[in-house]
Amino acid sequence: MTLESIKELMSRAPECAITVLGDFCLDKYLYIDPKLDEPSLETGLTAYQVIGKGIYPGGAGTVTNNLRGLTAKVYCVGIVGIDGEGWELINALEKIGADTSCMVRDPNRCTSTYTKPMRGTPGDYSELNRLDFKNFVPVYPEIEAQIIENLKKCAAKSQAVLVLDQFVEEDCGVVNSAVRKALIELAAERPDLVIYADSRAYIDRFSDVVVKCNNFEVVKCVMPDFEGEPDDSVVFECGKKLYERNHCPVFVTRGKEGSICFDGEGMHVSPAIDVPGPFDICGAGDASSSGIVLSLALGASAEDAAQMGNIVSSITIQQIGVTGFATPEQVIKRFEDYCL
Repeated sequence: MTLESIKELMSRAPECAITVLGDFCLDKYLYIDPKLDEPSLETGLTAYQVIGKGIYPGGAGTVTNNLRGLTAKVYCVGIVGIDGEGWELINALEKIGADTSCMVRDPNRCTSTYTKPMRGTPGDYSELNRLDFKNFVPVYPEIEAQIIENLKKCAAKSQAVLVLDQFVEEDCGVVNSAVRKALIELAAERPDLVIYADSRAYIDRFSDVVVKCNNFEVVKCVMPDFEGEPDDSVVFECGKKLYERNHCPVFVTRGKEGSICFDGEGMHVSPAIDVPGPFDICGAGDASSSGIVLSLALGASAEDAAQMGNIVSSITIQQIGVTGFATPEQVIKRFEDYCL
């Protein structure tokens, strides 16, 4: 990738439409001032005093936030409950300019929410135990059918579909068995469409689409009985086998070691961008996915897309206590400062 090519990609980003399908969550940060702690009269326990909150799209909303930061158009396909968190999530997505017209409201589910108490002072917060709201029952068939219909509707006007399969509870999230089948069928019908799947627990159930996982997930996928921390040779072997099985590029993120892409030309190692801390690595994989998918949708090679993913994630990890994103100007500046 050259400075000219990255500028050219960024100049075309506003023309690119991407469907984000998956588990949209609400990230709710609660900012607590320890100087205002007081005992509860009812229980005697310390009552933390919340002096502010931050509301951000999380899960599939994180990649949406990153894609919007990069100026791509985004169609959201997912599920929210008919509750206050659902209202906050839709509002947060629309605030960043995402299209939520194909989000499905389900009165039988709660809106997936990560509540993150942040105790301290501005610039020096520590995250306390998180409070999560998830769903532990399968999606109803009528909701499933609506998700598939909305996926096809949005994909018809997109250059790419980015799939974020967040939850490990089988068939309890948006991307269940029927939706995966629909994605595989869509890939066969639309060879021009970039379909990219990031699944925390079920990456082995996708085929004929681009997949992304981390170094632990790729080993678990190919060598389910492997124990311990995999070294490079194991990761390389598993990435190659997953590509051979999947017939489409495989991206493997490795934290501070950067990422690897496996495609028809072999294996491409893309080093991480060595930026100064402090860091918040939460959401780094999603940031990387946004850079990769945007690049692929605009016609970049898999190798260049991997480098773009590393650039975008290097910017977001420096944004502490928020769900961050990178702008085209920041991407170009980061490339000039660290990649030339």
